[in-house]
Amino acid sequence: MRTRNASGVALLACLAFAATPASAAPRCEELAASVPLGEDLQSINAVLVPAAGANAAYCRVDLKSLREINIRVGLPLSAADGGTGGAHGAWNGKLRNLGGGGTVGTVGQVTAATNTGHVGSSTDGGHNNAVCAANGHPNCAPGGYGFVLDANNNLIWSQLEDFAYVSVIEQVRWAGRLAELYYGSKHSRNYWDGCSTGGRQGMEMAQRYGELFDGILAGVPAMNFSRFVTGSLWIGTILNESFGPAGLANAKITAANTAAVAACDAQDGIADGIVEEPRRCTFSAHALRCTGAPGEPSTCLSLQEADAIDRVWDGARNRAGERLWGGPTRGTAWTTLAAGSGGALNQPASIPFAHIRAVVEEDPTWSHANLTTSNFDVQFQKADIKEARVGADNVNLDKLRSRGGKLLTWHGANDTLILPYGSWEYWGRLFDRYGGPAGTQDFFRAFSFPGVGHCGGGAAPQPPNLFEVLVNWVENGVAPDYLVGTQSLGASRTRKICKYPDQAVYDGSGSTDDHNSFSCVVNSQVPADLAAYMQSAARFRQAGSAVPIGTRIDWQLEVLAGVPYGGDYAEQLSGVRDKVLSGNTKAACGQLQGYLNHVSAEAGKEVETLLADSMLGVGGSIQDDLGCRQKPR
Repeated sequence: MRTRNASGVALLACLAFAATPASAAPRCEELAASVPLGEDLQSINAVLVPAAGANAAYCRVDLKSLREINIRVGLPLSAADGGTGGAHGAWNGKLRNLGGGGTVGTVGQVTAATNTGHVGSSTDGGHNNAVCAANGHPNCAPGGYGFVLDANNNLIWSQLEDFAYVSVIEQVRWAGRLAELYYGSKHSRNYWDGCSTGGRQGMEMAQRYGELFDGILAGVPAMNFSRFVTGSLWIGTILNESFGPAGLANAKITAANTAAVAACDAQDGIADGIVEEPRRCTFSAHALRCTGAPGEPSTCLSLQEADAIDRVWDGARNRAGERLWGGPTRGTAWTTLAAGSGGALNQPASIPFAHIRAVVEEDPTWSHANLTTSNFDVQFQKADIKEARVGADNVNLDKLRSRGGKLLTWHGANDTLILPYGSWEYWGRLFDRYGGPAGTQDFFRAFSFPGVGHCGGGAAPQPPNLFEVLVNWVENGVAPDYLVGTQSLGASRTRKICKYPDQAVYDGSGSTDDHNSFSCVVNSQVPADLAAYMQSAARFRQAGSAVPIGTRIDWQLEVLAGVPYGGDYAEQLSGVRDKVLSGNTKAACGQLQGYLNHVSAEAGKEVETLLADSMLGVGGSIQDDLGCRQKPR
C-alpha cells in the first residue's frame, strides 16, 4: 500500500492524471504505483481478487481520499490481466456506482457490479469507527451519527458534508479515473444504483452533478433530510406523551393496522389484501373501541388508544393544525420507528432519534422527553433550517435533463423506515417545476409500490430488477410506463405498477393475479385529493412566531458558520438581530431587506440553492413578524 500524510484538503477538481495509452495500461498489481499521491489522495492499494464461487475475478482498489473518505473501486479484469468477454478485457465499458445504507461507516462490496462486467464503486461516507473513537464517540454513538461530532460535541460540518455528498462524488470520480487508467479508455456509460441511503446519495448526484450521469436508480431515497427524520419522531412522541413508560401494546397497533387494511382493501375494486392507494384510506381506530361486550378481543381500544393511533396515522402537525409530515400509512408496522419493551412501544427508535441528538441538538444525551406534540413544530423548524443545505430535495434537475440522463425512483407504500410521504411530496413538487408529469417524462419516472416495505418485502408484488429497467431506458430508449411486480402465492401473482401519478385499473375480465388484466389510466396531474394530502406548512416557519426572531437568526447563523462564504451574510444577519433586540424595527427592516437582496442575487451561484431557500424563508418570516412588508388592504 502506498500512503501519504495529508495536511490539507484540495478541491475535488484539482486532481487530474493523464490516462496511460492502452498499449501501456498497467496491470492490477501495477495500478497503485501508477497513481500520484497528493493532498486529496492519502493512500491507495490494488490487489487482484481471484474468482470465488459466483463471483468473477476482479481488480480491487482501496483508497483514502479527502479527509477520512475511504473508497473501493472494483475493476473487471483487463485484457492484460486475462479478462475476456467485454469491450476491454472483461469490462463492458460502463460504471455502476453503488450506494450505501444507514449511516454507512464501512466500504461496501462491489461484486454486484463487477460480476455483470461493470466497474463498481463504494464509499464509507467519510467516516468509520476509528474516526468516531478518535473524537470520543466509540462505535459512532449515538446511533451511528457520532461521526458528525468532535470531542466537545460540536458539529463538524465537513463530516456532515462528506456523508451527504462529497464522499459520493469522490467515489464516482475515482471510479472513472481508475477505469481510464486501467483500461486505457474512458467509460461509455455512468450509472448510479442505490436504495435507502443509497437512494438519497443518488438524488444528491442527480441534483448536484446530473451532468455526469447517464442513468440514476434512486430507490426509496432518504431525501428531504432536513424534514423526514424529524417527521419520523412523531410516532414515538405521540406514544410517550399518551402512555408514558407503559407504552401502547404493539398487539393493539397490529390489530388496528390489520383492520385498516381489511376496511380499505377493496377500494380499488379488488379484495387482495393490498391497499392500492393508502392516502385514500381513512379508516379510524375508533372502530375498534372497547364496548364491554362479552368475548370482545383483548386488542380492543380505549378512547385514548384510538385517538393516539389515529394521530400517528395522520402524521405530524403544528400548533395551527397544518401538516408537517405524513405518518406511517395504514397497514405499516411501527416497530422500526418506535421502540419500547415488554411488547409495548413508548418512544422514538434509535435511528431517527440519534440523528436529532447528534446533528440538530449536538448533544448525545438529549432526551426524547424534551419532545412533545406541543413543541414538535419548533423542533421540526429547527432541523429544517439547520440541515436544509444537505436536504437532497432540490427539484431542479436541469443538469441531468440537459445531458439526456434518466432518473428512475420508487418507494414502497408501506415502508417502515422511510415514510413514503417524502417521495410523494418531492414528486409533486418536481411536476410543479416542469409543468406537470408530462414535462418530466423524458428524464424522470417514479413508481409507488402498494404493500411493499423498505427496499422490498411485504405481502405484495415486489419490484423487478430496476437496474435492468434503467439500462433499457438509457440504452434502448424503452421508457417504463409501467413495471410488473411479482409475488409468489404458491402460484405467481403479477401486478401492473403504473408510473406515478397514473393508476392501474382492473379491466373487468381475466385473473386479478395477472398484470395483463390491468390498464394504466393516465393522470395529467396528481389527483386533487392526493395533492391536498401532500399540502404542508410553509417551510422554515413551521412554528410561526412561537420561535423568537433572535432564535431563528441564531439557527441560521450556525449554518452560515459552516460554509466558507458565509461571513458577509452572517455579518448582515447579525446586524439585523442587534437592531431587533435594541428595538429599532425600522433599521432592522432596512438591513434585513439588504440581506435578502444579497441572498437573492447569489442564489444558485455563490449560495447553493437549498441554503438560499432557507435563508430567504427565514428572512421572509422575520419580515412578516416585524411588519416590514405592507399587507394589501
